[in-house]
Amino acid sequence: MKTILLVDDEPEVLNILAELVNGFGYTAMPKPDAESALSAVREGAVVDLVITDLRMPGMSGSELLPVLRKLLPAVPIIMLTANGSVESYIQSRSDGVFEYINKPVQAKELRRIVKAAFEWSAPVRSPLPVHDHESSAPAAEA
Repeated sequence: MKTILLVDDEPEVLNILAELVNGFGYTAMPKPDAESALSAVREGAVVDLVITDLRMPGMSGSELLPVLRKLLPAVPIIMLTANGSVESYIQSRSDGVFEYINKPVQAKELRRIVKAAFEWSAPVRSPLPVHDHESSAPAAEA
């Protein structure tokens, strides 16, 4: 089961996000601030996706982002904000955020974005190699 790290300083929002994520069939790992989220990651928590608030006391989501990029380079990050601006949107996207969402987000929309993030991060499987008759013969021992 995939685990989604949730980071938001508002307890009500964090609880709602956790309920939604669990309801989507994933495991929620709620954290009330960036520092506790980073501690969990540094202690070896397996994280498949991060959903973080942009503005939080202490370390903001925009400050958390480059640290997560170093620790979890292949994990998609979704940024939530109640106070979105064109500038923060552009900055977040240029910093590698998968999606930037204004609060409140509808459950159906969040489910779609989470699914898209997992599809985006899934490893691309190359097709099976095609062998001709000569290359499929067993190799001779030296």
